[in-house]
Amino acid sequence: MSAERADVICLFGAAVWGDGPSPELEARIICAARLYREGRAPLLFLSGGPTGTNLSESDVMGAAAVEQGVPRSALVFDNAGTTTARTLINLKRYTQGNGLTSCLMVSSPFHMARIMVLARLNGLQAFTSPPAETPISLNVQQKARATAREELALFKDLLVFAVSPD
Repeated sequence: MSAERADVICLFGAAVWGDGPSPELEARIICAARLYREGRAPLLFLSGGPTGTNLSESDVMGAAAVEQGVPRSALVFDNAGTTTARTLINLKRYTQGNGLTSCLMVSSPFHMARIMVLARLNGLQAFTSPPAETPISLNVQQKARATAREELALFKDLLVFAVSPD
């Protein structure tokens, strides 16, 4: 994990189970909240879309982050972050609009390579800060499947970016 300090921590969404985080999302939330409590950044940008209930992924992440000791005043909710690429576009707009320059990226380890490629394409100064372990990273079969999915998703995202860089 990076030891960098930044202006904002960007927490990427994942599955919500009922009205709470899935184990994978919970590992991300715990990591981001710990970074916040360590003083690594003063804000938590929570990005995640609809869940099929009246709660978004970012709503669920916000409630869990507050339970982990992050004040609500430090939370920024991005309910339109329905994809990795959309999250990074929204984060870029937020940071530019608020005079912020650097970001700590929190997601599952298998997700970090795609995040960093897209962050750089969007001109973000980003540092990786994934949790050391998540349920998927500890399961060889799930990790292999997730990594393959990320490689395909990165290829798709690069094609979309090449055609429409905004």
